Amino acid sequence: MVIMITASIVKQLAKSSGFDLCGITTPDIIPEAKLSFERWIAKGYHADMEWIARNAGRRTDPTKCLESAKSIIVLGLNYYQPNSKGIPRGCGRVARYARGRDYHKVIERMTRHLIERISEHLPIIEKTDFFSYVDYGPMLERAYGVKADLGFIGKNSMLINREYGSWFFIAEILTSLELEIDIATPSRHGGCVDCTACIDACPTNAIVSDGVVDAGRCISYLTIERPESIPKEYAEQMGSLIFGCDICQSVCPLNVRAKQALQKEFLPERGVGEFVDTEVVCKMQSRDEFLKLTAGTPLTRSRLEGLQKNARIVIENQKHETDKR
Repeated sequence: MVIMITASIVKQLAKSSGFDLCGITTPDIIPEAKLSFERWIAKGYHADMEWIARNAGRRTDPTKCLESAKSIIVLGLNYYQPNSKGIPRGCGRVARYARGRDYHKVIERMTRHLIERISEHLPIIEKTDFFSYVDYGPMLERAYGVKADLGFIGKNSMLINREYGSWFFIAEILTSLELEIDIATPSRHGGCVDCTACIDACPTNAIVSDGVVDAGRCISYLTIERPESIPKEYAEQMGSLIFGCDICQSVCPLNVRAKQALQKEFLPERGVGEFVDTEVVCKMQSRDEFLKLTAGTPLTRSRLEGLQKNARIVIENQKHETDKR
């Protein structure tokens, strides 16, 4: 029986389901990406995120996640929001991606809907397997994003697209459907060439070489993944960042054409917003108070003690900045 769906139809369905980008590739192991990942782990650049190392085999071979996989549908969803010019006194800034609702839940709903719509085009008796991920699963998503022609990997390790820059979430649908694949042409999306803006701007020197980030130094890791303590030399470089960091993206020349996200659930008013009051956070005494502020947003990942730790650092940094003046 002939399957009545094509790559073109899949992309149309992805677009009408709300995704901004869609590319298709095969689940074959990418040797250079596998080697880079293994070297990254060997150097300890994953810090204490042992869960990344535990899934190394599944991360580099998608068929270990879905044995019948013949294609990977790689999806992109724009989340860009502009920054305010200044930071209100007594507030910490939240990274752009975390200001609205939790993108995992938003994109999970969207991918389920897309799978349902794809299935409607298939013969009823045809058994088709699907398996989807939204960045928390064991998948070298940026490498497969390049392979699906969604962009190239920049010096800050981000996947950069010619239309959306690096301001987009990535999701994948593994499927047993055999679809026409996209031919990777990373150069059409631009390139870093001699630019070192992201490397120069990183406050903690976390970008240790082209495309390689030491998570243990990265402010995003330090403020989100809840290490027991943040080394003083890194805490002092956090400034007013209370959750996440997108400095390396903000200075990227290829992000100047950024478009504000249309997905309403990513708007600041749908979540915690751009700023969080540090005093309010420090005065919280219960998980219920914490969840009243953060429920349904990415900030729940830091837990109350983590967010309070970050808030205290921001307060101290702002105090020192005032004293300098």
